[in-house]
Amino acid sequence: MPVATPYLDHVASLVSGYRQLLGPHQLDAIVVGSGQAARRSQFDDQFWPHVVTPAFAHWLPLPAPDAFVIVTDAGPPRLVRVVHADFWDSAPVAEVDDFWDGFAVEEVASVADAVARFPRGRVALIGERVPAVPGAEVNPPALVAAVEALRTRKSAYEVACLREASARAVAGHRHVEQLFERFEVSELATHLAYLAASGQSERDIPYQNIVARGRHAAVLHHVLYDQRLPNDGRPGPLSVDSLLIDAGARYLGYCADITRTWIRGDAPGANLFRRLRDGLDQLQQRVCAAVKVGMAYETLHDHAHDLLAVLLIDLEIGQGGADDLVERGVTRALFPHGLGHSLGIQVHDVGLRLTPPRADNPFLRNTSTIEPGQVFTIEPGCYVIDALIDPLRADDRRGLLDWHAIEALRPFGGIRIEDNLVVTATGVDNLTRAAWAA
Repeated sequence: MPVATPYLDHVASLVSGYRQLLGPHQLDAIVVGSGQAARRSQFDDQFWPHVVTPAFAHWLPLPAPDAFVIVTDAGPPRLVRVVHADFWDSAPVAEVDDFWDGFAVEEVASVADAVARFPRGRVALIGERVPAVPGAEVNPPALVAAVEALRTRKSAYEVACLREASARAVAGHRHVEQLFERFEVSELATHLAYLAASGQSERDIPYQNIVARGRHAAVLHHVLYDQRLPNDGRPGPLSVDSLLIDAGARYLGYCADITRTWIRGDAPGANLFRRLRDGLDQLQQRVCAAVKVGMAYETLHDHAHDLLAVLLIDLEIGQGGADDLVERGVTRALFPHGLGHSLGIQVHDVGLRLTPPRADNPFLRNTSTIEPGQVFTIEPGCYVIDALIDPLRADDRRGLLDWHAIEALRPFGGIRIEDNLVVTATGVDNLTRAAWAA
């Protein structure tokens, strides 16, 4: 994917944004570090795979430790990087080379040499495990918040990276869907098949894939993969089963985060679960279509609960009025997490949760007013989680659910449908559905 022209525009925008922060924060320079390698523990001589400081990754896709971007009020941004002479490990290599022209590059032999190249005067350091620099401020909160705010509206370069990440993730999802339809495959084997189909290793993926069959889907972040096959691997027809896979991909540091839920078999419970899955997919698309510039994201979250209540009643899972299911907490017991979150360099990207959500939406990670350039997920769900369902059965809300239907759904755990959206001036660009249609 050619990125040179939009990338240089992206860097120019960051230079302008950072320079506008120098005066208000009384700084002569801002230094953003990629971080230093982290030892697994004090009892170990091995190191974790390096995770670049997000603010550094916002500047360039160099997955290396001990590198620094330096911004002052004049000249191009400088990239000072330590080049290690190492025969134990391969040097980190960027997937593309387009970014070098955006910087004045200086290569040094040690972190001490890099620090010696830092500007004098009032300097702020941003990053995790950055070197000690006398007189420099490390991660001043107001400056960090201002830098994070620059990440809330994505550039054309960033959208291009997110689009490619979505395409890679969809390739993995398509493959595991076909596996699930044709074979008995364990959760672990599904995870490994996803990695191969999306062209990733364990260290490449932006988060640990959630691969949940049956009841495991009632655990929202199920990553302890079962290695056993259903029916103990005995030959015969495919079992009645469900698969929830929440899995992403990364391109030049930018993340995709996609969830789909699959169902097979014709037993009564499976048919009800399939109808609920299909209804939730339609609900999710209606919420995506409702995104409007100027709307509060929390309003979208509330809209999803209203639609879920209607769906539950239509399927005769819920009883009474739709308003009762929402107002008395039934939909929030079945759909306990937030509708979505900001997406970018981090899977749960920063800058769109500036104020706390209402008390009845404690896990909502996006409370922004929607603006062009924002990228976020829309991921409604519906689950049978014992710890949340049991209180409904135990009090006067018992009559608001058909408990025979709940028991029929219980073996399948739950459903989540998740897309990645770019907000435009006229609507949304659904990166996930576009990749699926390609």
